[in-house]
Amino acid sequence: MTARVVILAVATSCLTALCTSCAGSRTARANIAAAQAAPDDVALHPNPNAPYIIPGGTPRLIPRATALDVQGAGPCDPEVLSVEEIAGEANGVFRSVKLAFMNRGPSPCRLGGYPGIALIDPQGESIGNIVMEKVTAAEVVAELSHAHPADLSGPAPTVTLMPHAVAAFQIAWTAGAECSRVARIIVTAPGTQRAFSVNQPMKICTGRIQVTELRLDEGDV
Repeated sequence: MTARVVILAVATSCLTALCTSCAGSRTARANIAAAQAAPDDVALHPNPNAPYIIPGGTPRLIPRATALDVQGAGPCDPEVLSVEEIAGEANGVFRSVKLAFMNRGPSPCRLGGYPGIALIDPQGESIGNIVMEKVTAAEVVAELSHAHPADLSGPAPTVTLMPHAVAAFQIAWTAGAECSRVARIIVTAPGTQRAFSVNQPMKICTGRIQVTELRLDEGDV
């Protein structure tokens, strides 16, 4: 075999190996790209074991309430309400917690007056020896002594709750070490029977709590 033939055979062999390596690299890159599909591509490769998506459960736009909707708003259905704690204050032994009803429905509704309150002890029993006293928000602000209270002494208003708006109220009490222990507060919206449970550990000393009327609030729950 001549030197020219040997050189030609070696060159051909190297070229073949190089082409094979390039093809293998392209295949590997394609496999990696398929395995690392971006989240937006996941829908193109459905998992056969994944649950079905119910069309009714997909996000959708809710039309904004109109002035006519507000004018014709009826009482809030308790099934579209939720209750959450949105604030708390203290001044010495005087305590206050602010709770709020949120309208989680798609339409405006009306809510007003004083909510119903029941207290539950750590054993899950209802506490019946604590009196609920209805007061104004101004009285609670005055006892907390953070600022001069606004004039909120008028009759409890009926408020119109737009979707995701909140109507808040306060529960105030005097705390102490050797007093009645409360674990939860059971809240019902005025004029309804549905109960909402809110975890609120507290100790009540005077045998009474103060509850304010519902008013529109800027808080978020």
